[in-house]
Amino acid sequence: MSIHLHVGSPARGFPSAIKQLGIVALWQAGFDHDEIGAQVSLHPSRVAKVLDLVREKTGALRPAHPEAIR
Repeated sequence: MSIHLHVGSPARGFPSAIKQLGIVALWQAGFDHDEIGAQVSLHPSRVAKVLDLVREKTGALRPAHPEAIR
């Protein structure tokens, strides 16, 4: 069995798919936009835009369980 992954380029001005996944994971872990932006080298407004686009595609994002945070 083989799996073929096709990952398109993100829209101009947006981070790579792996950074986008990291943004979502950090947000779910309880980090705020400023902290996430500092970790992935993005402006906090861009972090907010990525999270908004993810919400459009997947619905509401839920933070991690409080015991799992940090």
